[in-house]
Amino acid sequence: MPAMIARMRPLVLVAAVLTASAANAASVATPAAPPASDSTGTVATVAGTPVTLADVDRRAAAALLRIRQEQYEARSQALERMLDEEVLKREADARKLPVDSLLAREVTAKTPEPTKAEIDTFFVHNRGQFYGRPLADVSESIANALRNGKTAERRADFLRSLRKKHDVHVTLEPPRFDVSPADGASRGPANAPVTIVEFSDFQCPYCGRAQDTIDRVIAKYGKQVRLVFRDYPLDIHPNAVPAAIAASCARSKGKYWEMSRAMFADASKLSPRDLVATAASLGMDSTAFRACMDDPDAQRGMQRDMADGRALGISGTPTFYVNGIMIVGAREADVFERTIDAELDRLRR
Repeated sequence: MPAMIARMRPLVLVAAVLTASAANAASVATPAAPPASDSTGTVATVAGTPVTLADVDRRAAAALLRIRQEQYEARSQALERMLDEEVLKREADARKLPVDSLLAREVTAKTPEPTKAEIDTFFVHNRGQFYGRPLADVSESIANALRNGKTAERRADFLRSLRKKHDVHVTLEPPRFDVSPADGASRGPANAPVTIVEFSDFQCPYCGRAQDTIDRVIAKYGKQVRLVFRDYPLDIHPNAVPAAIAASCARSKGKYWEMSRAMFADASKLSPRDLVATAASLGMDSTAFRACMDDPDAQRGMQRDMADGRALGISGTPTFYVNGIMIVGAREADVFERTIDAELDRLRR
């Protein structure tokens, strides 16, 4: 879309233009041909018995869900870049500055440096990810990571303010998945307008990295957000299943979130012996905890979560659903915030 035309029309049209462009490209690229079958009819027969498209779709449900999500994410990412570029260009023109100078003034110059306390806290909470290396060896790397995170947050806040100033409204609708909180451990009020269901793996480094982001999101939105944690241990992580069982046992003792935080903080200590030791350090009885981990009943919640996750087509962790809207991976806080803000706005209308 030419920049001149874009600036002549309300930015709300960008979403519609992007969707229409994709549809037009598909119609031009694919010559018209008689369909092999209608959308609900027979696609094959076996000894005269029909196989319908609905039958096929039920069998391929998980793969089709992933395709819908991938299509939306491709469109959404393109649209986000277009909107960011447009509001930055408008603001830079209004201030008679190059875009780079505007970002330097409003983002780089206004991003605080990480403090020693922040570096120390990050090291303590993520000690297991450094494999025994002392703080002195990794402090600069931690500082760079914290600096990059703060810069990303400041840029996101600035862009969010520009979108409000320049009256941006996104009408591209994401696919929504029917995701049950089931009986997952939860934080926040049950009647919160936004529910985040997280499918996660205690041995997954990306899942551990995502927890600080989720903590910040929950702190920002307070009672407007509820988090529900569901287990999805991956086969590539041999200690993920024992860790999920340990979390269930800790939950029965009222120590779920303390145990989960400890496990995410040090993924090198997830063997059954280590898990019992961690439970003891949190005030749980070692003998009772060991017996709980050997009890098949402690696995039932995890098994239900895994079955539901497979039905949703989840192939990696962490995977989040914000009121049914999928977010995959250890994403920045602004990705969650944009989704939550859009949901709160939708619910107010």
